Amino acid sequence: MNNLITLRTELEQEIARQGYSLSSFSKASGINRGILSATLNGNPPKPMSINQLDRMSATLGKPEGWLYEQFIEESFSEQGKANWRRIRPLLLRCMEIHRNDLIERTLYLLMEDPNHVGHVFELAEEQVQAGATVETVPFYKCVIENERNYQSERLAISQYRIFRASLGHNIEDNLKAALIFEPFRHRLPDYLKLDALLKLSIVNYTVRNWDIVIKLSQELYDISSRLHKQKLQAKEKSKEFKIPFTERPLIVYYGQSQLMQFVANEHLEDYEKASVHLKKFSNLHWFEDDHPENQKYIERFDFFAMLNALNLEILTGNQDKLNEYFDLLKKYPEEVLPSLLIIIKAANTHDYDIDHFLTYYDDIIYPEDIMEFLFSEQDGNRLYYEVSVGITRYVNMYYQLAIYHCNRKMYDEKLEKVLYRLESTVEKYNRGRIMDCLNLFKKLREFTK
Repeated sequence: MNNLITLRTELEQEIARQGYSLSSFSKASGINRGILSATLNGNPPKPMSINQLDRMSATLGKPEGWLYEQFIEESFSEQGKANWRRIRPLLLRCMEIHRNDLIERTLYLLMEDPNHVGHVFELAEEQVQAGATVETVPFYKCVIENERNYQSERLAISQYRIFRASLGHNIEDNLKAALIFEPFRHRLPDYLKLDALLKLSIVNYTVRNWDIVIKLSQELYDISSRLHKQKLQAKEKSKEFKIPFTERPLIVYYGQSQLMQFVANEHLEDYEKASVHLKKFSNLHWFEDDHPENQKYIERFDFFAMLNALNLEILTGNQDKLNEYFDLLKKYPEEVLPSLLIIIKAANTHDYDIDHFLTYYDDIIYPEDIMEFLFSEQDGNRLYYEVSVGITRYVNMYYQLAIYHCNRKMYDEKLEKVLYRLESTVEKYNRGRIMDCLNLFKKLREFTK
């Protein structure tokens, strides 16, 4: 009750200090005089809404969030019980003014009654649909901490939402978030499982966990194939089959499931298996879907199939394809970074001379600021581009480039520049590759003996 008195006492004192009467303050704030009187002077006082407190605070010239702490304590003062219809707008306002401390305090008090877990989850999901991501993390953490059923779908969804909100440019941190979420992926509804599996496979790509990439991508293939089959069967029967909102068209998940398996096998140097997956994401004209961008992605996968077919050619020793590759990249400069990595790796395997490539694309290999360059290269036409993938490509490219210069006995400022870039990029974004760098330095010492 002390908090309740403090809230109204402070309001009444500030209203009086600024020279308002009840009537004049009612006019200034737009709050009905009777309601205002019942709220401030009633016995017992009428419960105050967060909207009323905001209007009074604005009239008194106070900052947003003024007296929110007292308001929260009052809301739970009656034997720890709370009215969700009153708490919901409070939580939304705290989100608007970015007061996570108040959100956490409110949720802590609210969980005195675990039956409110469902309310918290539903509110968080509404906000995600409205475009909020990071702002909803405290709500999903609350669900995770208080959900009694470990097998529940809402627990899995909450883990997924936190995983998504946690992803950034630091590859190690992304992996930690993925490891926490991964065991929950099986309990997600299919429409979220598509996005989750794709994100998980990308995170594992960035840390070169190729076997896990293959496993996750196969799961993605199984689900996307099944959903596509169900859509076609429904269409044949003139029935409607709608998948809830997904970030990308269904064809993207299907195609990416094969493209990621191709990439993993390519890095494992199992080119025969890679070729099998290449065929599966090329020529997807048979993939019937009513999504308006379906044809666009069919063409994009055809394009990527052409590029990756060239990758296999040069990786298996066909040097004649290098000039064709060079000409193609001049037409599609956005593909230079991923292609350079493959070209340098192939050069190290088959002793190709690619100095002309390196000279021509010096500005891409050594941008003034890697992050600025990667953000400028983001393109909505790409399939599922991630800045973290670009960072990984830079780390891998510098690694291969150092070997290339040593193979050609170029122990000069070029090698020094590559090693500096490799070290700084690993230090900033992917400290998990430090052991690879140490092994590389051992190799370099052997080269220079």
